[in-house]
Amino acid sequence: MKIFKTVLATGIVLASFQASASIESDIIAKKSMKVIFDNAVTNKTGIPETFNQIAKTDAKLTPAATTYAACNKLDSNLAILNAAFSAVDPTSDLVGAISDAARKCGASEEDLLGSALANNIDPTAIGEATAAGGPLPGAGGAAGATGAPVSAPSFGSAGGSGGGGTASAG
Repeated sequence: MKIFKTVLATGIVLASFQASASIESDIIAKKSMKVIFDNAVTNKTGIPETFNQIAKTDAKLTPAATTYAACNKLDSNLAILNAAFSAVDPTSDLVGAISDAARKCGASEEDLLGSALANNIDPTAIGEATAAGGPLPGAGGAAGATGAPVSAPSFGSAGGSGGGGTASAG
């Protein structure tokens, strides 16, 4: 029984090494993402491990891997984002590129934010802030919300002079 466990453990380690070597050799051979992911599936390598191996071999390919996986619906957008984000440095410029790649393939802002937070990524790194910090769409910078410039009333206007008439008795 002890020999069986040793053989089984050795087989698992070798299978993992084979999958790793296969992804690495596919990247070195400049194979397409389709071939890389097809070979990963053939070797029974899951999405997270596939992204880890891609990032380990050439981290700059992680956004392209995200595009391929998300656009081809290899898993849920959230699972793909978690795999991609966890494979790279959370302070890397790749975080923004991964986010953009996922957006192009239908990832929601909710998926992006949830995955970023789960992977200790600053939410501002996944895209432009939309809650505050800039002019309103169509506002033309410092102009009013309609796009028309806002000017102060002139001093001779009747603005704020009240309604005239007599004061009511209290």
